Order: sequence, then structure tokens, then C-alpha cells
Amino acid sequence: MEKKDFKVLFLSNAVFSPSGYGVQSQGMLYDWVKHYDVRQLSNYGIQGRMIGLNGLMIYPNLEGDIHADRTARLIFQTWKPDVFFTLYDIWMGAYNDGDPAQPQSLKPIHPYWIPIIMVDHDPVPEATAICASTAYKCITPTHFGKAQLESKGVETEYIPFGIDTKMWKPAKDVEEKRKLKNFVGERSTPFSLTKNTEIDEDSFLIIINGANKDPYRKAFMRSFIALQMFLNDNPDARKDTRVYVHSWMKLARDIPHGAKTLQVEDVCRASADYHMLCGVPDDKMAQITASADVMIHPTQGGGFEIPLLEAMSCGVPVAGTDFVGIPELVEGNGWLIPPKTKYFSPLDSTQAIADEFALKDIIEEAYNQPQKAKRFGEAGRRKAVKEFDWSVVNPMYRGLIDEVREETSFTPVSERRL
Repeated sequence: MEKKDFKVLFLSNAVFSPSGYGVQSQGMLYDWVKHYDVRQLSNYGIQGRMIGLNGLMIYPNLEGDIHADRTARLIFQTWKPDVFFTLYDIWMGAYNDGDPAQPQSLKPIHPYWIPIIMVDHDPVPEATAICASTAYKCITPTHFGKAQLESKGVETEYIPFGIDTKMWKPAKDVEEKRKLKNFVGERSTPFSLTKNTEIDEDSFLIIINGANKDPYRKAFMRSFIALQMFLNDNPDARKDTRVYVHSWMKLARDIPHGAKTLQVEDVCRASADYHMLCGVPDDKMAQITASADVMIHPTQGGGFEIPLLEAMSCGVPVAGTDFVGIPELVEGNGWLIPPKTKYFSPLDSTQAIADEFALKDIIEEAYNQPQKAKRFGEAGRRKAVKEFDWSVVNPMYRGLIDEVREETSFTPVSERRL
């Protein structure tokens, strides 16, 4: 089969969605569609009807079909994709027929199903491994995930997540970074109108970037507790320490109210919810990220965490939880926040709670040791370019797709050998 005739259906968040899955879909699919017949099935992002966006056709999901598996079956009947990728959770069994409680009864809803699997628990949840065991091929973006899945007998390929390092790039020099801080100050809104402090070119700027759809996972309040302790121990730092939070302000958590309760609202600013509704262009988000002096990300259950990679690519030192796959990103170019404890999630496996006391010390070190922070930032940039640029990642995916194309192609009788 010719490459351009090979049909790839990719289920994930829509390419324009500012989620981690949406960002990855965009980076993958606009490359893949140049080589294959690619369409996306959006489980989150559009409703109503298929649209074409910059040469990529995107299906909506049917109403109430939260995992888009019912919609996928409808597409299979008519468009007949040769291979079916999912970049989404699989533990719930949506992409298998049968009963997950009886693994021998399971079979994938498409014979050439390739899930891209996030492993954000330790150990990998049993339900994830059972559902993955039926797939034609499995992919994971971390070495930790590969080892975990293979420990359960699931053969898995490692292909990391990617980033456009030409867009996500450091400020050219100190002067440009100062201008970028002013830019963030101008386009952000204060947490408190009565205690409004500006972000300006002299600010020591901390960035927090995460989805506010789960009350605990991104640990916004834990970040604020660490910030509170840092400011209490270093009262002179209050004059120039600023925090920019990029998230919806009042979804699962009322983030400004949490900052007020912890008495740090005066140093915090954020993207307004209307701003989030309209969306931030990728190049502007890259400038916002590049303005920071440090990114803190004490996630409780992040398997890879795209905001950390974005900050690294922008030459910003990062602090992430020392758990599952995050050390693969952070070690050597940032600070690892040790877990204070672990807890059992509803998936019957553990996730981690980062130690806010250790995070306080990290903020203090980033503030007081700018040369060390600079070295971390430079190391992170080198790592992002070498290991995670799309020019590295997408050839790995195209190689895999070509393998599938060859394995699934029909060989004419005239070419067969007995």
C-alpha cells in the first residue's frame, strides 16, 4: 500500500486544545498527515460535525460518548482505518470488547490498535496492563513506563513526547528576558485588587502551569504553602518575588482564594478566565514561559508533564516531583522534589504527594543561587533539543507506522514465495 493511501485514525484531544494531549496531537498529526492519510477523532475539543483544520480532518465525538469508543466504531464501519492510535487513558476498557475482570475475554475494538500509554502510578495499574495486553503494539513516552509495562508481560516501545524547540526557546539575552517579564505583567490579572503587585523587569518570576480540573493532582495549594514558608523565612524577597499561574482560576480549585487563605495572594498574578476561554497562541505561551526564573510543578500523579518540557526548552530551570517518569525529564537540569508520602488512588496503585518543605528550599535556592539556576536552565535546553524536538520524535513514529504498513499490506499472488 502506498503511504498516502494508508489510513491512520488518531483518538485524543483536538489538536487546538491547550491540554498536554492536544499539544502532542498537534505536533504529531501535522507531521504525519504529510506522509499518510490521517484523521483525528477528538474525544475532547469539538462537537457537532467533522471539520478540516489546516489540512487535517477532525471528527467530533458523539454526544455522551466520553471516551469516543462508540464514535470510533462508527468510523471503522465506513472510513475503515488501517491503524487506530489512542492517546488517552485505557484502564477503563473503552477500547476493548469483553470484561476486564476476565482478561481472556478481551479483544481490541480495532485489530491494529496502538495505544500511547501514560504510566503515572507506581506500579502500573493492573487494569492498564490488562487492557494494554490486547493491543497490536504499545507505546509509552517514558523509560519508566516501558519497564513497568514489560514487567507485566506487555511488550512496549519507547517514543518520547515532543516539542518544537524553535518556538519554545530561551530569551536571547538578559534584556529580552526583562522585556518578557513586562509582557507577562501586562497580560496578567492580579489575584487581589487591593493588594495588586506588578510583575516587572526586575521580578524574580516563578511560573506554575497546570490544568485546574482535579482538586489535588497539580498541587496548586502545596505550591502556595511552599511559597508562604519561603516568604516567611525570607521577608526581603517579598519585594521582588512574583508568581504567574497559567490555569483556569475557578474550576476544581478556587486558586485565588487558596492563595488568599495562605497569605500569598499579593505576589500572585494569573491568566484571566476570559483569556483562557479565548486561548493563548503557542508562540505567546512560549514567551510567557521563557520569562520565568523557575518553574515549579509538584504534581501528585504526572507521568511526563508537558509544562516541564516546555520550560526546559525555554532554558528555564524546573522543579518536579521525584516520581515515576518525571526524573527522566528533570534530573541534571533542575530540582527533584522528594515525595513526602504516597497514597493509594482509585486505580489501586500509588501516586505521590510532594514535600512542600523541600519545595520551599528549592525556591530559596533558585532565588539565592541564580548561577546554579542558570546552569540548570542551559542543561534543560540542551536536553530538550537533543532528545525531544519533533525532528527527533516524529521520525520514530513514522518508522513505526511504516512497519505497521508493511506488516498489514496484502502481497499479490505474483509476488508471494512458497
